[in-house]
Amino acid sequence: MLGTTTNLDDFLENVLRGAAKILGCNSTNLVVINEKTRNMQVRIGITAGDFNKLAELEEVMGNSFRGLSASIDNATDSLLYKVWRDGSIAETSRLHELVGGAIPAEVIEQFEKMVGDHRFILVPAAGAHRHYGVLLFEKLGVQPFSRQQREVMLHYARRIGDIIENDLKGHGQVAIQPPSDPGEASLEYQLLQLTLGDPAPAVFVDQEFNVTSCNEAFVSLTGKLADELSGSSIGELFREPDKISRLLNQQILSPGTAVHEKSAVIFQAGGSISAVRVEALLLADEQERVVGFLILLHAEEKNKRWSTERLIQQERLATMGEMAAQLAHEIRNPLVAIGATLESLGRELVEDKHQRLLASAVREITRMDMVLKKYLSPRQDMVFLPVKLSQLFGDVKHLLAGVRSQTDKRISVEVDPDLSVLGDYDGLKHVIFNLILNAFEASGPGEEVVCRADLGDRDVSIFIEDRGPGLTVSADKCFQPFFTIKKNGTGLGLPVCRKIVQAHGGLIDLQGRAGGGCRAVVILPRQLTANGNTGNGAGL
Repeated sequence: MLGTTTNLDDFLENVLRGAAKILGCNSTNLVVINEKTRNMQVRIGITAGDFNKLAELEEVMGNSFRGLSASIDNATDSLLYKVWRDGSIAETSRLHELVGGAIPAEVIEQFEKMVGDHRFILVPAAGAHRHYGVLLFEKLGVQPFSRQQREVMLHYARRIGDIIENDLKGHGQVAIQPPSDPGEASLEYQLLQLTLGDPAPAVFVDQEFNVTSCNEAFVSLTGKLADELSGSSIGELFREPDKISRLLNQQILSPGTAVHEKSAVIFQAGGSISAVRVEALLLADEQERVVGFLILLHAEEKNKRWSTERLIQQERLATMGEMAAQLAHEIRNPLVAIGATLESLGRELVEDKHQRLLASAVREITRMDMVLKKYLSPRQDMVFLPVKLSQLFGDVKHLLAGVRSQTDKRISVEVDPDLSVLGDYDGLKHVIFNLILNAFEASGPGEEVVCRADLGDRDVSIFIEDRGPGLTVSADKCFQPFFTIKKNGTGLGLPVCRKIVQAHGGLIDLQGRAGGGCRAVVILPRQLTANGNTGNGAGL
């Protein structure tokens, strides 16, 4: 909910800056034109990265652009005046054509030398009764703005015109109230919502679902330049492209619904993957023809409300984390002593069978020591090398041999012998061991835990399935530190597994199985770039 503000200038600056962020522009400027006083005044919404450039231009100008005034009579030869007078839309790459005589020619010449190639588009800010000024959008280069961008600019311009008109009528406050029924939210309201706070990664696509433009947040998320993205299918950026196509097609088939959302997995910079909530807004022209979509991505965790209850929970978790670190330090010393004793005893035994069992026990104690030293510490360094999944599962089966024989439970592994991923072997072994052990504990006597892996175009999916009672709480709750439903559980197993998988640029989830039981899913990129936690090591 937007709330209210009594300062029109502050509110408009938020809207203008938000418009620039959403549209991928350097700035959005509002030129308010007062016909009675024959005066034009500038309000600026500029993105953070361009404040230094703005300061340089203001130094040349000898004045601040914010609140800058000029006479209409000096600008009658400008596009600014023409767009305001005629209610038209105009684009140009020539600054002198844009402002005409409103700014001295020698200053314009200096400006053009300093800023280089830029593209400008002007849209009238119109209320219900008249035009109150012009919205000026500006970006680097000379490439024209896309049709989808122009449609969104029109919505911003109309809404800003309404805001100014309401203020002139003496309503006192600028207030944008949401509709009583969220399903009836107008596109203007939805877009204005997006202007407050940090910008979401935003991308525009045409009717064929091909990218036409995007903002910097989207470029940062995907690791692809705007030129690389332009013309490509939006589905190529997602693990399940059909899901995105269905989302957009649904907008066309049921345009009465303002916003549709879906959860999806997107490929990030460096080859890692991330779960996001995809929000799509259909864009239509004056004749109600579909011209494209505005798509925004939201990280699921960012949408959680920071209530008092949650803040108390976070404080409690921080305290428990400190206790866990102290316990890890205390437990490691006796573990090392036990391991050394078993190793010495193994050298004295003659029978190979007993030696093998003791050697296996020593390896497990060493692994437990590594867990305490590495995975409960603030930072973990990983070494990423090719890991054969068949070997990984084979080692875990060997470690669980004693548990299998005692409980008469079976492990079935259906993995291509040549299938591999780039990862830290010990880290992935820890994840698979914990997930299979959880599946074992959930299974009844004589039941089978099935492990398999599917190869995708850019990733590998690992599945570990049991036929136990299934999930009794949400998957998110299972991954909360120190939460457990086991009698003797610590609540650290799954959070540590998630930490390791995320360090590999992957995702981990728990799902209910049709017919009963639980399925643990681990999705790992087949190969990461230097930006995706590879090379000599990666920090958790």
